[in-house]
Amino acid sequence: MPRLRLGLFRLPAVEIVVVQTIVRLSAQNGSFPWKLVDEPPFDALLVDGTLIEDHLAEVEQMAPAVLTVTRLHSEGMANTLERPIRAEKLQQWLSNTGRELVEARRWAGAVKLESALSQELLDSARFMLRRWPPVALMGRNEDNDRMANLLWQRQMSVSEMAERSGQSVSRCVGFLQVLRNAGVLDVQMGDTPPDAPKLPAAPQPQTESPNPGPGLIGGLVRRFGLGSP
Repeated sequence: MPRLRLGLFRLPAVEIVVVQTIVRLSAQNGSFPWKLVDEPPFDALLVDGTLIEDHLAEVEQMAPAVLTVTRLHSEGMANTLERPIRAEKLQQWLSNTGRELVEARRWAGAVKLESALSQELLDSARFMLRRWPPVALMGRNEDNDRMANLLWQRQMSVSEMAERSGQSVSRCVGFLQVLRNAGVLDVQMGDTPPDAPKLPAAPQPQTESPNPGPGLIGGLVRRFGLGSP
């Protein structure tokens, strides 16, 4: 289980000893994820509620979770602990907070992995026009014409298309989605040899019947939350 870092901020010396004892005894349970540390980074802080008003901004920047120890009646209030500090109350807060932090880390890791996989998919897929898009699809848009001409000449990845056309990756993916839905785009996974033959200049536009089929591009659009251009 990941080890989480617990810090103490301006607690009285006697309460520091109490917390140290509770954490040390709790650590005998192998599932207890917390350890006391003196220096940041902190995953959670125990702070003296009577002293943090002038340091609230500082405390909020020090840790994602803060437990305020207070003399005031705080029964039922979130992230507060009444004095005297009781082991079961502190353990319960640490257990719940630790579970939330560990889950948040896992979620963040999954998001990073999904992003990496999506980028890898984008980089490995190559696209090329099988026929020129219909006039209604292209509109009077020079950017669309430029991207379509690139795709007519040879296969290319999204990143290469973005670089050569001067458009953003999201703009290119949106345009590819439109082409795919119209049934005029070929998609190939894997690299194309550098000496792949180039086609002649783009022909005059002709009308084609749409043939919806989002396939790979639709998946990329859903992954990245992108829309049509």
